[in-house]
Amino acid sequence: MQTPPDEPASLLSLPDGRRLAYLAVGPDDGAPVFHFHGHGSSRLEALALAEAANRARVRLIAFDRPGIGGSDPKDGDRLLGWPADVAEAADTLGIAHFAVQGMSAGGPYALACAHALKDRVTAVSLVSAVPTPNIALLAGPAIRRFAWGVARTFPGYLRARLKDFRPDRMTEEMVHARMARMGQWLGGEDLRLMQDPAKLDLLTRTMVESGRQNGAGNRNEIERLSRPWGFNIRKIDAPVFLFHGNQDRIMHVGPVRLMARLLSRCAATFYADEGHFSVLVNRADALMGALASGSQAESGFGKP
Repeated sequence: MQTPPDEPASLLSLPDGRRLAYLAVGPDDGAPVFHFHGHGSSRLEALALAEAANRARVRLIAFDRPGIGGSDPKDGDRLLGWPADVAEAADTLGIAHFAVQGMSAGGPYALACAHALKDRVTAVSLVSAVPTPNIALLAGPAIRRFAWGVARTFPGYLRARLKDFRPDRMTEEMVHARMARMGQWLGGEDLRLMQDPAKLDLLTRTMVESGRQNGAGNRNEIERLSRPWGFNIRKIDAPVFLFHGNQDRIMHVGPVRLMARLLSRCAATFYADEGHFSVLVNRADALMGALASGSQAESGFGKP
């Protein structure tokens, strides 16, 4: 069991005794949306969406996944194990139906919930999202397709490369410096975001919180998402809103365009000038507005 988080958090107990940490923003009577953070991130992503959630009257509830941030680890954790945790958390919070939103590596977890909890999930939002491994192998730059192929074919090699990945050993100063360097590589709107002291500080806090345990949750997640997910995204029936930047250098837009075409009810928005992190921050009102009305937006969904 972890000690209570230092950053803003609430804790709920699951039936198996584990605790799940979450952060809620927006009005208590707003449309419920569960937000799933990106890789190396945490529930503190919700703070970047707080003002937009208030404007859209969305109750945004961001969870830390098992072994990350303030949430207890889970033995044998897998992608399709997440919907059960979400369902139990929703029951505890008294929420029968809800939308789900996934940022980057949180996207697969949002789609897993839409697959497994189809009677409860009203809409899905994918923000700068990771595609399925099969899609990643079909589109995008050759070097990225090669990396996905290696990760999928040689999991032992991937495990060896990740064994020294210890976010728990990184101080706030180290993460701050790393993100500043990354901003130079990302360029564009992502660079401008990281040149804003307040926004860089929030991004740093979010990532430091991700590594407050031993890093196993973060390491396992990379391997987990590089393997087949265990469900067919073509069969997801919930309406899906997809938001992605054409200048995203972390998750190339090519595979994401293909994923948008394969989702049966997808309304996709591609921003010409946005990068990876900047979509969440710069387009927060669009993200929250879409989900506020998502459960009623039964018409108008088509191919991008």
